[in-house]
Amino acid sequence: MITQITCPNCGAPYRAEVHQLVDARRTPELKQRLLNGSLNMAVCPNCGAGGQMSSILAYHDADHELFMIYLPQELHLNQMQREQLIGRMTQDVTNSLPPEERRAYILQPQMIINMQTFMEKVLETEGITKEMIERQQKQVELLRTLIQADQDVQDYLIKERVSEIDETFFAMLQSFVDAAAQANDEKQMVAMTNLRARLMTETAVGRRLEQRQIAIHKLSREAKQQGGLSPQLLAKHVMANQQDEDVVQALVMAGQGALRYEFFSELTAAIEAAEKKGDKTTAVRLTNYREQFLKIYEEMQNASRQVLGEANQTLQLLLDAPDKAMAVRQHADKLDETFMYLLSARLAEAEQKGRQADAAALAEVQEAIIGLVEDQMPPEIQLINHLIEAETPAQEAAILDANRKMLSPELVAMIDQIITQATQSGQPELNGRLQAIKAAIQQKL
Repeated sequence: MITQITCPNCGAPYRAEVHQLVDARRTPELKQRLLNGSLNMAVCPNCGAGGQMSSILAYHDADHELFMIYLPQELHLNQMQREQLIGRMTQDVTNSLPPEERRAYILQPQMIINMQTFMEKVLETEGITKEMIERQQKQVELLRTLIQADQDVQDYLIKERVSEIDETFFAMLQSFVDAAAQANDEKQMVAMTNLRARLMTETAVGRRLEQRQIAIHKLSREAKQQGGLSPQLLAKHVMANQQDEDVVQALVMAGQGALRYEFFSELTAAIEAAEKKGDKTTAVRLTNYREQFLKIYEEMQNASRQVLGEANQTLQLLLDAPDKAMAVRQHADKLDETFMYLLSARLAEAEQKGRQADAAALAEVQEAIIGLVEDQMPPEIQLINHLIEAETPAQEAAILDANRKMLSPELVAMIDQIITQATQSGQPELNGRLQAIKAAIQQKL
């Protein structure tokens, strides 16, 4: 959902995306954003000020039978408003589930009025206890102090509290760096970058992370040089770093797309070569790695099959629906990247084999999805799309005249941003079309 915001710092109006439902199974990317603090974050494009928006938020985790709704006190909702919102969100979650997955707990959502309590319950599903949360809070306090401290204070704190500087601490530091970059806070970015460089060299965890980064960088560089990561290249780097299990695990996670038959063949050949040489240590080490990686591969295959199966069920449901546009809107939360890939593949297959009825039904679903996406776009983006689609100067002029109230310097600035993106992605035709639209709008201002 897109909402209009007025920046409390500079007064500039802007639009921000707000999510009111996070489903751990169906929208894992939103759960990740909730966990890292980036969900419902608004940043003013004019001055860079921003923060977390105060909004109602429902969280559903079917695996843990957890359904709760966060109702911020600052919204000052009366009893009737609360009941209406709870009823709507309960209905939304119920409708998103197939009948066999609907359970009694969904009809009795937990009401939470404190975000800390809300987050603690989410974190508990990840196996994170209150003690872990308290430790992380101390780490945040330490991180904030280190960022602001002079060198002497940093020296003391790094030595005294080195046990708190673990991989989680470095992940927090990275999230702080990302937030500063988003806010264009160069002073904070410099301070945090310098702190990270120091911690990388002065702590054992930092040195270990640096070794991983160097190994992954080498793998990425060679993959780029040869036009992509191959199973053989991944196997080569795994064997070159086999004595450092942390580095090997990082390499495999970074290159898990190359975990294919050829990778395991390379590993098996290396094991057999080590056995022939009488190098039992290497043979055992590589054999253990192979077993670990086979488990990862099997988990990936199972997950892929499950995701593809769910996408196929959703597609069939849409194809069977008498009103496909309505069905698309009802199941919009399931239309992810896998679904779109499946839809495109099925449509191409139907067209190739001359199954005209199937192709028409699939195309109708595709058009309904495109329509839904366009409807959810900000009005300015919808206007720009209509202008791009105009086939003649007369159509373009008619669209501009019909939307004269929307023509503004802000719209021109938005077009400039899209022009930059088109240039970077190598789309000269789109670039030229946008330049012409920009000129036409400027003439009417």
